[in-house]
Amino acid sequence: MSIKKALGAIVAAYLLRVGLQYLVYGILMRPDFAMNADVWRLQDELMHRMWIMLLAQLIFTVGAVLIYQRGIENKSWVGQGIRFGILLSLVSGIPSAMSQYVAVPIHHRVSLHEIIAETCIAILMGLVIAAICQPKTSAV
Repeated sequence: MSIKKALGAIVAAYLLRVGLQYLVYGILMRPDFAMNADVWRLQDELMHRMWIMLLAQLIFTVGAVLIYQRGIENKSWVGQGIRFGILLSLVSGIPSAMSQYVAVPIHHRVSLHEIIAETCIAILMGLVIAAICQPKTSAV
């Protein structure tokens, strides 16, 4: 796998992930978070630490691309991307949301929305990574 493809996949998947997480968590789930405002950091505190969140997303994305490159098959990149996205969600998004529900006193609806959102984001991310990293002889 070329470094150029890997870097392209990292940049594209990172921008997609950060953009979709802003849409989901910053806009769509705002009412859910408002229901439990007392358990979350204040906006100023959150923004002060945002660099840590962005770094965490970059680390996750780099890891995802590197793992995908190791398991790539000469099959349809669409199928591989969807499967990979589901696997990403199973090892990251779903357990994280479930653990948060146990540790933080939030309504179960917040965790359910997070699981759905993270699964969708992971599948889209898997598709982007698969599309960029597909071998030239890959089936469509």
